Amino acid sequence: MANHNEKASRMYYFVDIDCSSLAIIGWGMEPKESVEVQLTAGFHRVFLSRGQYNKLVRQLEAN
Repeated sequence: MANHNEKASRMYYFVDIDCSSLAIIGWGMEPKESVEVQLTAGFHRVFLSRGQYNKLVRQLEAN
């Protein structure tokens, strides 16, 4: 059985940004096996470390 750290290391943490308005349009985490890398034109996906992702989510949810 995989421990918590092994499970977490198999995830990609990301933020999706609309390049024209510079707005965050989404965020989340996906397993490395099924992560979507190519997005619709005009959007960009930025990958984060788990700690950066958790800090960002706390900030976004606080507002």
